[in-house]
Amino acid sequence: MTPETSLVHAYLTAFPEARTVVNATLLGNFTSGEDLVVEHLTPMIDWVYGKIADQVAPSELNEAQARMYIEELSVFARYNAQFLKQAATTVEGFCPELAHELRRNHLEEGGERGKVPAHYVLYSNALLSDLGLLVNGHVPAPETHLLITLHQVMVGSHMPSSIAGSYYATEAVAIAETELLREITDRYGELTIQSSGRDLKSLDYYYQLHLDDDHAAASVEGLSVEAAHIEGLARFIKENELFHIDLPQALDGFLQIMEAMTYWWTQLAIRAQEII
Repeated sequence: MTPETSLVHAYLTAFPEARTVVNATLLGNFTSGEDLVVEHLTPMIDWVYGKIADQVAPSELNEAQARMYIEELSVFARYNAQFLKQAATTVEGFCPELAHELRRNHLEEGGERGKVPAHYVLYSNALLSDLGLLVNGHVPAPETHLLITLHQVMVGSHMPSSIAGSYYATEAVAIAETELLREITDRYGELTIQSSGRDLKSLDYYYQLHLDDDHAAASVEGLSVEAAHIEGLARFIKENELFHIDLPQALDGFLQIMEAMTYWWTQLAIRAQEII
């Protein structure tokens, strides 16, 4: 990936004010975490994932293309809970509040006993029961392996502020990615068993679990599981001075993972074009 092919750089080119703020933050001259998140990073995510949705074009996928996306997208879910656990352990001496939020997310993703099972188990079982699609044990494509490796390196970082920004990026894109994944699985269902949406009962439960503000699994009032993860981690960027988060390091971490996630999607779109 180069600046010429990066969707993040494309956003910064299209919105020069955002580039100015990003540069100033990295140089230590812009210090409002609240403004950075609300006025620049959130719009960046919305814009970039709009472009990704256009690239993927779920309604135009053939069966093999849709299956490829589903298989590759299942891989990160397989490892995210253990990454959250490692990230919490890494930062607990520096910022126990951040560690607490990461552990809360870990328990939700990894399956807190007596509550909802691990999300990867729910998702992989839903694919199997609704679509007859087996993703367990899928060996990832190189671009997916790269994404996993970058996350694995990130959660062991010696810079807790970088982890804060990186995991904010990981969670901040989760709603957009879940909505896009739902469109892809709906497309696969339409092509294979002529069913989609609520007719895919296990998958519908999985998506509602993540996106429905009123779902029983939501533990923060008024927010879906994913929205609560986003807001819970955004707080450490917005209130960076309170939690002694170094804002330039946090933004650097955000950009590391934001670039990694968008590169992953772009490469998957290229791979899909090669599938007949």
